[in-house]
Amino acid sequence: MAGLVINVPYGALAIPPAVRKRLPLDQNDINGEHWRLCDPFLLEIFKQASQGDAKRGPWPLASFPWSPLVADPLGLIAVELGQARQDHRGPALLTKTTTDKAMPEWGESDRKFLMEKTVAPYAADLEAKCLAQLKDQHLVALITVRSFGSEPQMFERDRRRPRPQITLGSSDDHTPDGLPILAGEIFRTLGFWPQLNWPVSGAVVPRELCGQPRLKALGLYLRRDLYLDERTGRLKENRDAVTRVLRTFFSLLCQELDRVAKIRIQRAFPPRQSSNIIKAHNPAVEV
Repeated sequence: MAGLVINVPYGALAIPPAVRKRLPLDQNDINGEHWRLCDPFLLEIFKQASQGDAKRGPWPLASFPWSPLVADPLGLIAVELGQARQDHRGPALLTKTTTDKAMPEWGESDRKFLMEKTVAPYAADLEAKCLAQLKDQHLVALITVRSFGSEPQMFERDRRRPRPQITLGSSDDHTPDGLPILAGEIFRTLGFWPQLNWPVSGAVVPRELCGQPRLKALGLYLRRDLYLDERTGRLKENRDAVTRVLRTFFSLLCQELDRVAKIRIQRAFPPRQSSNIIKAHNPAVEV
C-alpha cells in the first residue's frame, strides 16, 4: 500500500581529478568544506538502516556520488549559503565556499558537462526509484536525509541552541500536515527530541516528479553528535543503536502510511450497498 524512497544527496567526498585541478583550494580547505557540507558516516548508517528488518524493507536508497564542491545536486547548500534564491529548485554550482573563498567560474559548456556527468545520472536514478515505488504502491514518501552540527556553524544564520536531536523538514506543496506530525510522534515515542523545520528546513521533490500527487516529501535531518564525536570526527560506539532506531522508524512510518493508503482507497471506492429489491427470476441464467 505504501512505500519509501531514501535520498542522501550530501554523503560523498569524491572529486574528479579534472575538477580538483580547477579548485582554488588546498587539501586542508577541501577537508574543512567536506566536514561542514558532507557526511559519509550518515550515508553508511542509512545504507544499513534501509535494509529494514524481518518485517519490512529493504527500501530503495539513492545517493549523489560526488562532493558538493563538484555540484550541488539539489541546490540546498547554494540556497543556505545565499548563492541562490530561497525559491530556487534544482541543482546548482557553488560560487563560493563556506569560508567565502571563490570557486571556479565555469563557462556554460563546462557547466552543462558537469551537470550531465554528475547530477543527471543521480537524478535519473532517484526518479526511477520513485516511479518504481509509485507503480507498486498507492502512497510513497520520499525522505531526504541530511545532518547538522550540535553547534551552529559559522555560515549558519540561526544561532539558537540547544538544537533538537531530529529535524523534520516539510514542503508547502508536497508534505501533508499529518506526515511530519506522524514522524514526530514516532521519534518522541522512541525517546528523541524532534522539531519541525529547525535548524534545517524543507523537503525536496525533484522537478521531474512534482506532478506525482501520490509522492509525498519529508526531510529527515539528524544532529551529528547522535552518532559522531564531533571533536575527533570518529563514529561513536552507539552507531548500531542509531541504525536500529532508524530501521524501527521506517518500519513504523510504513505501517502508518499503509493504514492511510487503505483509508484513501476505501473512501475512493466505497463498497457497494446491497440491494433489498428482489429481482425477477431469469430462467436463462442458471447457477
